[in-house]
Amino acid sequence: MVIYADVLLAVNLYINYFLVRCTCLLLRRKVTHMRCFLACGAGTLGALVIFLPELHPVVNLLFRVALGVAVTFILFGRQKRVDLLISLLCFLAVSFGFAGGMLALWYFAAPLGMYYGNGTAYFDIPIIAAAAITAGLFGAFRLAGYIMDRRRPASHAVVKLRRDGAEVTLDGLADTGNSLRDSFSGKPVILASLHSVEAVAPGAVLNYLSGSSDMLDGIRLVPCRTITSDGVVPVFPAEVTIDGRRAEALVGVSRMNISGADCIFDPDIISKN
Repeated sequence: MVIYADVLLAVNLYINYFLVRCTCLLLRRKVTHMRCFLACGAGTLGALVIFLPELHPVVNLLFRVALGVAVTFILFGRQKRVDLLISLLCFLAVSFGFAGGMLALWYFAAPLGMYYGNGTAYFDIPIIAAAAITAGLFGAFRLAGYIMDRRRPASHAVVKLRRDGAEVTLDGLADTGNSLRDSFSGKPVILASLHSVEAVAPGAVLNYLSGSSDMLDGIRLVPCRTITSDGVVPVFPAEVTIDGRRAEALVGVSRMNISGADCIFDPDIISKN
């Protein structure tokens, strides 16, 4: 069978986009479009192994794990070892699940225009058809994740923030819809109203929210999307505890009040610590 490199790369770009987005959905983590594109590109280049002689299963497995580490690092940035391992295992589970399905399809059905080798699938099909299939699979995963999130009840927790000797105690709302993360560190962001964290917020954050252009050095902004608008929020590091348990998270500050609480946080940051 003749394999065209351009078709191989184009099809696997769609496949890797599906794998990357499914991984983000399962981990409930948002990433920038640039990180997503670069991670997809790295995974797509790995498809070129289809041109090599059949690899030994162990060698192929090691290659897939190494490629998974690279894709995960590009996608989520630097993380704690435990978080990196969880992200890697999730990506590999999605990848191996897809690869197993493609192998079974090729072995039992052997559709025309399909070839599977060294863990890489090649489809000699119109790119529009590949895009439609990928979009359908991604939509199914997204719908399943939405249904699961909606069935989880919201709960409140005592959130304490400590910085430079100052401390505030907040009423925190565990919200599965809050997947806000810092794109540089990959850390989750607890979103709090300005009035509730004013005592511990750095001066640069307060200046930014007041509209002042003075003393804004070192301020970090994170894109934030709400039902009514898009924008950015300033974030700062602090010692965070939720119901007495330490959480690795940054604090984002909004001018708007948080409905029903002082702050909202992703409940998964408790279970990970």
